[in-house]
Amino acid sequence: MLYLGGNNLTEVPAALGNLHRLSSLVLCDNKLNSIPPTFIQLRKLRSLTLHNNRITTLPPEIVSLNLVELSLRNNPLVVRFVQDLAFEPPSLLELAGRVVKNEKVPYEDYGLPSNLAHYLNSAQQCVNPKCQGMVTVLISNWQ
Repeated sequence: MLYLGGNNLTEVPAALGNLHRLSSLVLCDNKLNSIPPTFIQLRKLRSLTLHNNRITTLPPEIVSLNLVELSLRNNPLVVRFVQDLAFEPPSLLELAGRVVKNEKVPYEDYGLPSNLAHYLNSAQQCVNPKCQGMVTVLISNWQ
């Protein structure tokens, strides 16, 4: 276990990714904007505590870790995510699109209007392998 909480750190050395036996890392109550991508090398890490920082993004590879606990509260990343959920719920069109894509309902050969087919084809798979196939449907081109 490594506890670096409450030290006003603005960055974390990438070399922390070399601590291959590390199982718990506490970086809460600092001033971190991000974590190094080398953290994906921490294969034994089970607990990563990052609350009360300035985290705006996480390396996408973080989902490949076998974390049991990931604390992100009071970071701009979470605040923005929660605000987006609270003020912009998915549209009925997006929810329907998710069902079509998640359930692998064939739609290509049914003569759908081209803009609807384009909408369904623009869906992106979630980068988290544990999100069970949830997709985000892009609605920017929907007319």
